[in-house]
Amino acid sequence: MSWIFLVLASHFSWAVENVYTKIVIGSRVKNPYVFLILIMILSIVTVPFIPQRYIFVPTVWSIGGLLLASVLYTLGSLPYIKAMEIEEVTRLNILWNTIPIFNLIIAWFLIGDKISIHEFIAMIFLISGAVLASIKSDQSTFRLSKAFWLMILACIFYAAYAVVIRFLSRELSFYSIFFWVTLFNALMVLVCLFKNGVSKDLMATVKSGSKNFFLLFLVVVIISNIGTLFNQWVLSLKPGALVYSFEGFQVLFVFFLALLAAKIFPGFIAESLDKKNLTIKFLAFLLIMVGLILLT
Repeated sequence: MSWIFLVLASHFSWAVENVYTKIVIGSRVKNPYVFLILIMILSIVTVPFIPQRYIFVPTVWSIGGLLLASVLYTLGSLPYIKAMEIEEVTRLNILWNTIPIFNLIIAWFLIGDKISIHEFIAMIFLISGAVLASIKSDQSTFRLSKAFWLMILACIFYAAYAVVIRFLSRELSFYSIFFWVTLFNALMVLVCLFKNGVSKDLMATVKSGSKNFFLLFLVVVIISNIGTLFNQWVLSLKPGALVYSFEGFQVLFVFFLALLAAKIFPGFIAESLDKKNLTIKFLAFLLIMVGLILLT
């Protein structure tokens, strides 16, 4: 069951990146899309660590699949990074648990994967937990988080991305997939975002940033990309729905890391720790854990 440790390691590394993103966006990086540009461009520094035997020009069909994976990943990142600007990081991470649902649906249409009865029941628990997690208690009223639909959109794109990666792994190694998708992601985010006038905000951020800021940024990028590499590795071994059914662990990692960060950096990250909101998150997490147990 070594693949499970790879899954858990990937979710922990992403949890670190999630909490760091929440701390930085709004404090050090005013434009959330600038953060996305920086993290995807700096991801290129991990490429030289790929063994040279896995770096080659794939077939035309594989190149098309790699480009599609990059497009889907970028399209998923855009609403996610915007949602991170307006919502608590722990609440957003619980919504990642909808990815297995969309993954099963997309995989069923594209490659004929079927959903068993216990998987269907698990999906109900996961959906219920995700919706409950998105509800925010405000005094005596409850309202749906503004970031809910942004995260749903992100999860759909990431689920489609996982299906494409799973398909590509039949021909390419996870090292080759990581190499090309990382390069294409950097190119894709530049093409998509520079057209929207983000370049001025990017230059202002670069000029105002200190060496320590960019050094820490680089460390987080490396940690995040290690998680991405592990994720693509596991997707070459197991179906995407099963791989992403472990999102509940990332929720747990983020929750404790966010609480720790809120203690250390109270001015940069805040979490709703009142009784109502904690109860909602706890109940949502219980529903998700039941769904994960059924699914795995």
